[in-house]
Amino acid sequence: MSDPDHLNPYLSEMGVSYDLSSLVYSYLVIADGRGRTVGDLAIVVPSLANGGISRDGRTYVYHLHPNALWHDGVLFSARDVVASWHAVMNPHNNTFEHEGYDRVTSVVAAGPTTVVVHLRARYPPFVSRFFTSLQEGGKPVLPAHILARRDDFNAGELATHPVGTGPFRFVSWARGDRIVLTRFDRYFKVRPKLSRVEMRFIPDAQTIVTELEKHQIDLIATPQSSLIDQYRSIGGITVGTAPANGLACLVINVRKPGLDDVAVRRAFAISVPYGVILHDVERDLQREPRNVLPPTALGYEPLPQRTYDPAAARALLERAEWRLGADGVRTRNGTRLTFTLETVAGFTGLGRTGLLLQSSLKAVGIELAIKSSAYRTLFDAPNGPLFDGSFDLALFGGLLNWDPDLYNLLACDRWYPAGQNIYRFCDSHLDALERAGLQSDDPSRRAAIYRKAGRLIWSEVPYVPLYGGRSLIVHSSDLRNYSISPTASWRPWQWDI
Repeated sequence: MSDPDHLNPYLSEMGVSYDLSSLVYSYLVIADGRGRTVGDLAIVVPSLANGGISRDGRTYVYHLHPNALWHDGVLFSARDVVASWHAVMNPHNNTFEHEGYDRVTSVVAAGPTTVVVHLRARYPPFVSRFFTSLQEGGKPVLPAHILARRDDFNAGELATHPVGTGPFRFVSWARGDRIVLTRFDRYFKVRPKLSRVEMRFIPDAQTIVTELEKHQIDLIATPQSSLIDQYRSIGGITVGTAPANGLACLVINVRKPGLDDVAVRRAFAISVPYGVILHDVERDLQREPRNVLPPTALGYEPLPQRTYDPAAARALLERAEWRLGADGVRTRNGTRLTFTLETVAGFTGLGRTGLLLQSSLKAVGIELAIKSSAYRTLFDAPNGPLFDGSFDLALFGGLLNWDPDLYNLLACDRWYPAGQNIYRFCDSHLDALERAGLQSDDPSRRAAIYRKAGRLIWSEVPYVPLYGGRSLIVHSSDLRNYSISPTASWRPWQWDI
């Protein structure tokens, strides 16, 4: 695992940044261990039933815990939420995305423990996006008093010494080695049981196994399925799984020559050896996705299962006039189906999956070179290949949206940095469906819309879901009360050794 590129969670999309944020910061709303939305800094989740959401869907009221403190002793209040929203929307700040936040007309502190949010128009996903940990780009509430005195959001105190309201207080960061946290005795929910947390950064997976054998580490934040037999062979180690709202995907840059042809993308989708990856690499811990939405999402339906069918892929490419050359690579009008696959260094499972893809694509006339980079290099925004648009294909996992709305990920006007559309995908029909899904709070109406959207995305293939749905958990048996939600840590203040 690499250390974070930034300690300000608004500047990073690395999983370790989310892990750190769940320990140091707090959110308005989070998911519990069963995947239900619950209040964090908010006492309850706003809803139509409790009066927290107005009938027109344009006003949200959050009632906040009155006794939360920042780690430097300053009392948390509604003004922190107001200041955090302004920080997200400040054009000088390099926040990854503003979806949901940019639909707000005002955030008002109607007293120390009440926040009133007004939207331009109805926006059903709002509660799942506004200062939550429920999807990629989770955003905690930040301290107004530090935002006020530090002008440099991108490289100032927040990026090097986070101050939160969470159960653990930041102490130090030795780059490339570890981050040290200590218990925050005045945490507003309950005094945490662990006195100290050290997040160690060990880039080599086998070294992590060795440290686990010596019981020098108690928990692996990102265990690899391909090493499960080694984990299970170690005495005093608990190995299990938990539901996860995430997917591993073959990500496609739709604007690259060759990849702009939907026939090529569809050929990719049926050239994946799904069964081999699930069994040999993921050790049957994961499941093959049947939709781009998680099974719990509104509008989810199991779509026709994709199977490895190289003969059908070759026929599809032939019909699209991609002709096989003497070197075994297909070409059309001077464009060769030769691409580079970006993978994350140190992740054995991803590396093996990349090699399987390379072999299976070669069998249909597509040449794949594999480039392995450090996590922080690949995900460096705005300069990394995923964000500057220079990549062809990439292989990595991530969280799925809690709400079925995918506008920010796939809309024509949401190409990074305007949004999170790193695929450079654009389809006017999908845009119309995604916009329609935001015009109603009626679950049945929205479900019908997102069923259509899911089918269209499945057909147009801006990315290929490979596997997902479970998280592998590996920790010392001495670590008690450890649990996670489908999107983040769950009740870390109860963890104990």
